[in-house]
Amino acid sequence: MSAKLSFTVLATAVLATAIPSQAQPEQSAWQVLKQGLTEKNVDKHRQALTAIGAIGNTARGRELVEQALRDENDPLIRQTAAAVLGQMKAIESIRALKAALEDPEGEVQFAAAKALWDLGDKTGRGLIEDVLTGQQKTTEGIVNGMGRKAQRKVHDPKGMAILGLKEASGAVLGPFNLGIVATEQAFKDNATAPGRTLAISVLTEQCDTETVRLLDWAFTYEKSWAVRAAAAKGLGKCGTAAESVPRLETSLSDSNMAVKTMAASSIIRLTLKPEKRQAGAE
Repeated sequence: MSAKLSFTVLATAVLATAIPSQAQPEQSAWQVLKQGLTEKNVDKHRQALTAIGAIGNTARGRELVEQALRDENDPLIRQTAAAVLGQMKAIESIRALKAALEDPEGEVQFAAAKALWDLGDKTGRGLIEDVLTGQQKTTEGIVNGMGRKAQRKVHDPKGMAILGLKEASGAVLGPFNLGIVATEQAFKDNATAPGRTLAISVLTEQCDTETVRLLDWAFTYEKSWAVRAAAAKGLGKCGTAAESVPRLETSLSDSNMAVKTMAASSIIRLTLKPEKRQAGAE
C-alpha cells in the first residue's frame, strides 16, 4: 500500500471515529423520546408522550404510549397516554383503552372513554353519562334502568370533568393544539409568545415555501421555548427530510424537554414514508 493511500485510509478512519454517522437520524430521535419516557418529572414524561403522538399512528409509537397507559406510578401519565392514543387515531389500541376504563382513577377512565369515543367506539358511554348524572340522587336508579352494572363506582363528576377536560384535552394538546404540555406558566415571562404560537398554528394549516422559511427562522432564533417547540412541530408537517432534519437534529440535546422531544418527533415523521404519515399527527 502506497504512503498516499495509507494516509487516506487513516484519515478516513479518524474522521469516521470523530464524527458520528447521521445516516439514520430517526434512531437518535427515537432514543430521545424513549429517554423522555424514563423521566421522573411528570411533565417531562408527559411531554415525551405528546411528542410521540405528534408523529402519527405508528406501531412503535403505539407500543410506547400503551406502556405508559399502564404506568403504575402516576395517574396523570396514564391519563395523558389515553388522550394521546385518541389524538393518534390509534384504532389498534382500542383494546388497551377499554382496559383503562377499569383504571382505579376516574380521570384516567374519563380520558380513555373520550379517546374511545373519538375512535368511534362507544364502550365508555356509560362512564361519560355518569359524569352527567353522578350528582343526581336518582343515579343508581338510572343506571339500573339502563341495564348497566349498579355496582360500578361513580366518581366525583365535577372532578372528573375538570381533570378530563383540562388535562386530557387542554394541557395535553397545549395552547392552540400545538402538541406540547404547557400551562399558564409557559408564557409567564413572555407575554407575546401566545400570539406567535397561534401564528404558527395558522400558518401550518397551509404549507408553502414562505411558511417553511418562517418556521426555520422561529426554530433557530426564537427565545421562547414554547414558540420553538411549535416551530419544530410545524417543520414536521411542512418541512422536508433533506432540509429540515439536519436543522432539527441540532436540538436533540436541547435543555428544554418540549423543544427536544418535538424536534425528535418531527425528525421521525419526516423520515417516514409518505404513505405512513398519519392524519393523527395533524
